[in-house]
Amino acid sequence: MEISHEAVTEKATIVAFNGALNARSAEDAKQTFRDLVEKGVKQVIVNLADVPFIDSSGLAALVSGLKTLGGEPANLKLAAPQSQARLLFELTMFDRVFEIHDELDDAKKSLN
Repeated sequence: MEISHEAVTEKATIVAFNGALNARSAEDAKQTFRDLVEKGVKQVIVNLADVPFIDSSGLAALVSGLKTLGGEPANLKLAAPQSQARLLFELTMFDRVFEIHDELDDAKKSLN
């Protein structure tokens, strides 16, 4: 998986994952969240547009990121999930835990 990020504001960043978010890539995702918090980032939008598959390890990495960012849904927003990811969030009821936006632009507009 490739991970990239771009600052939106001094305290907000978009993290884009490209590839499956699974047991192989989960630790890299967690480390990305930790690194951003160390740099003073308070809000992250995770762009899931290029993530075709998320497994339980990937879901755990997103939960870890949420906790790393303070535990408030507004601190870690998910954007543009593909159908498998959307179904995973609904089946596990994590769609009630995460703030999920269908489009990246909508997630950007929701930043504080």
